[in-house]
Amino acid sequence: MQSLKSRIGIQNTATKEIYTFETNATVSLFYKICTIVFFGCGNNFMFDDLKLPRKVVEICRIVSKVLGLLVVMLVCSTSTAFFTQHNLDMMHKAKLWLYGPPLVTLNVLYFNTVLRKNQIKKLSYTIAVVLRGMFNDEELEKEMVRKTWRFSFAFAFLVIGLFSSTGIVTGYVAGTTNETFTIMIPAWPDLNDHSHAASIARIAHYCIWLMLLIRVGCLYFVILAVTIGLQFQFSIMCNYFHSLNIIFAGEDSHEEKENNYEEAFKFGITMHYLTLWCIDQTQVTFGVAFSSQFITNLVTLISLMVQFMYMDRTFGNCLTVFLYAGAVLTSTGIFMWNAGDVTFEATKLHTAMFNSGWHNCRGRASVRVRKMLTIAIRQAQDRVTIKGFGILELSYESYISMVKLAYSVFSVLSQK
Repeated sequence: MQSLKSRIGIQNTATKEIYTFETNATVSLFYKICTIVFFGCGNNFMFDDLKLPRKVVEICRIVSKVLGLLVVMLVCSTSTAFFTQHNLDMMHKAKLWLYGPPLVTLNVLYFNTVLRKNQIKKLSYTIAVVLRGMFNDEELEKEMVRKTWRFSFAFAFLVIGLFSSTGIVTGYVAGTTNETFTIMIPAWPDLNDHSHAASIARIAHYCIWLMLLIRVGCLYFVILAVTIGLQFQFSIMCNYFHSLNIIFAGEDSHEEKENNYEEAFKFGITMHYLTLWCIDQTQVTFGVAFSSQFITNLVTLISLMVQFMYMDRTFGNCLTVFLYAGAVLTSTGIFMWNAGDVTFEATKLHTAMFNSGWHNCRGRASVRVRKMLTIAIRQAQDRVTIKGFGILELSYESYISMVKLAYSVFSVLSQK
């Protein structure tokens, strides 16, 4: 690991690791996202210090700890509700499953990601600084930045829309009927408790739920930035290998051109090695996040279908279920589609290597280059995937399979 650190420009001190870099569009993107994440959860995932006033940093960290404690209390409340809430009808049992297990998995996701904060810093540094410093395509980099912000804003809009619409519809139902303002089933109060203390507790649960959505949602910004960054890294490498043909168009002697091509191809292999290292680190660092996302959405979809089957199909109830299902399906798709794009873009690399101009080499240089090219292409042909649970490949196909699995499980349960 020490050799890799020195290669990518990380220096150890007695207190922390120091990253040396020059600013580029990708670094600016990570900095802005990590600043948003810091305000959302009080943790700095940037490989550099955030340029924020010290007082602001201290306040954010204190507030984050307090909110973190409240979120843990919320998770405990929704989990113990399985043992304290009795005599629930099928619709409310579905709501119990809709929030209980998913809140646990999301909280596990949060703590696992925070524990791997230093690994995330090394990973993002390698993508934003080392790989971009080796070779970059400014047009592709601009498209990467635009796509990252597009998906980040879309995800934020879905989360805020889900929170707001759920509160508005539930509040309207509670105001026009005899039902209580119950978003999730907590350990206390009881569903039929109309006291002021119970009403305050339900509103508190609702507000703390927003805190959890913000904390976890901010971490997904980092995951999006990394996966989209890796997707475009493979596109940039394809452009790099295609550009090697230019070497043989110069005015140097053919022998010098062959030497330059050989060195440039070796440089590309090093770039590919570091990219594959990033893929492995993404799997290690965010594997729990991808697995948690799958479990959360599977349980959520099944619970929503059960709830829809047993509830009174009023406009407000249907709107809540459809909005929740739409937000879940879309947010899951955002991550699984981008992870699938990494696999798709990686399949183009071996073709770019083959079209890099190796056929211009002659004699001994041709022999050396062909051997090197064969090994490099064989390595590039290995399927590059990001997986959940270490076995489930995240892609367009697995996204459809997840939806079908949820419906299949619901069909089996509904027959009992």
